[in-house]
Amino acid sequence: MRRKRFAKWFGLFLTILFLLPFSAHAAKKGKSLLGEQTPLFTLPSTHDRAITYVNEYYGKYHLIITFFPAAFTPV
Repeated sequence: MRRKRFAKWFGLFLTILFLLPFSAHAAKKGKSLLGEQTPLFTLPSTHDRAITYVNEYYGKYHLIITFFPAAFTPV
């Protein structure tokens, strides 16, 4: 039992150690969008109406867009 657990964690460690340089290289190649102008978009709100960013928020508030992978999903 203990040996299987060690083998599992050791394999996971080696996998991460192997993939880490590839992810760092891909991150360096990616273009940062910091400071770029936001495109025009409309999103649904929780109050059953559409919110247009330009009309309601542009110039009044700061906008932070985030992404949560697998958020609110049964993963």
